[in-house]
Amino acid sequence: MILFSLLFGCAYDEELNDYDFFGTVKIPAAATKFKFGLGDDEVEIDDIRGLGPLYIGVFPAVEDDLYPFPHPEMGPILAEGQDGNTYPYGGNSIGRFDWGCYEQLICKMVTGRFESFSDIIDFHANVLGEPIRTPDGQPVQSEAEYRERCFEITYTTSDSEMLFIGERDFTLEGDYLVAEDIILPQVTFREGMQVWAWVDMPSPSFEFNTCTAGVGESQNYYNEFYQVGTNSIDVLNYPGKYIDSGDWITQEAATINTISDEFELEIGYHYVEE
Repeated sequence: MILFSLLFGCAYDEELNDYDFFGTVKIPAAATKFKFGLGDDEVEIDDIRGLGPLYIGVFPAVEDDLYPFPHPEMGPILAEGQDGNTYPYGGNSIGRFDWGCYEQLICKMVTGRFESFSDIIDFHANVLGEPIRTPDGQPVQSEAEYRERCFEITYTTSDSEMLFIGERDFTLEGDYLVAEDIILPQVTFREGMQVWAWVDMPSPSFEFNTCTAGVGESQNYYNEFYQVGTNSIDVLNYPGKYIDSGDWITQEAATINTISDEFELEIGYHYVEE
């Protein structure tokens, strides 16, 4: 009888104030445009595959006078040259950095942007004009070649294990790119808390502020020795440190007043430095 009660007595309510919140995020279709190249070589590219990670956080409040763009309120400044912590209640992202099986793609591959290996090859060769190259310098030209490389170097056997390809996170609906059924897991609830987000857009050299190369999982394969990079860990605690000209930011935060509220968030402000 004691064993029976132990097995079936696990429904204890810990009375935690953490809940999952769900919602929809949309950004203007124009957010797919970004500058690429420098000087006379600069061009404007319009391609959803260049869209960086979209970071969503839940904060006590969002203010307009901390930066030239809306930004979560901050705690005290504890170190010279560093802003105060925003102390988020929770958050998530739409897309994250992943390694694309080639050293060239470190910090350049975002999940939820590419549907296939061919999609990646096309974007880099025909849009950026920088073909993916093998370790011996030859351009990667076929999906079969790319797939074989990934399976061999990551010890996997199916496309489903390649998290950087698959269904895209956003669908085009009129003038907006929309991501539905977004979950913010285990957020500490406070009445009146605000949902705010921003998109890390690529620089003219197609680099992202929120990815750190030289860290993360180590790659050691024949004569290849490097680390594959990873997301910065404090993008919601210190977003102002990472937001740069060209990024898209929430114009008006969404407010959550009850644990059953669903949020609808528009990333509508395009920050461009003067």
